[in-house]
Amino acid sequence: MTPPPRHILLVEDESVIATLIDTALDGSGFRVTLCAGVGAAEQALDHGPVDLAILDLTLPDGPPDRLVERLAGLSVPLIAISGDPARLARFTAGQTLEKPFRIRALLDRIQALLPPA
Repeated sequence: MTPPPRHILLVEDESVIATLIDTALDGSGFRVTLCAGVGAAEQALDHGPVDLAILDLTLPDGPPDRLVERLAGLSVPLIAISGDPARLARFTAGQTLEKPFRIRALLDRIQALLPPA
């Protein structure tokens, strides 16, 4: 029996970036829930667990601090992405990738954070 695909919460408000990441993750066999902001991500977490989160640190509905705390409380591995190196330098709750990044680098981080199914 094949295990279900790993579930990734992708929180990214820039549609081009979100679509690119979503397509790459889907093509790599992950199930993706895409959210454009903190509020939508909070609601998505209310509907079930995720195995990993990818979170843009600059979102239209405010800083993701509350969401980061919730993910940490659920022991969900987190990869923060941002085009702001100073913001990434202050982020200590998980791994980081500075935009622009290669999709291969993101997939490598995901593989390192998720134990084999």
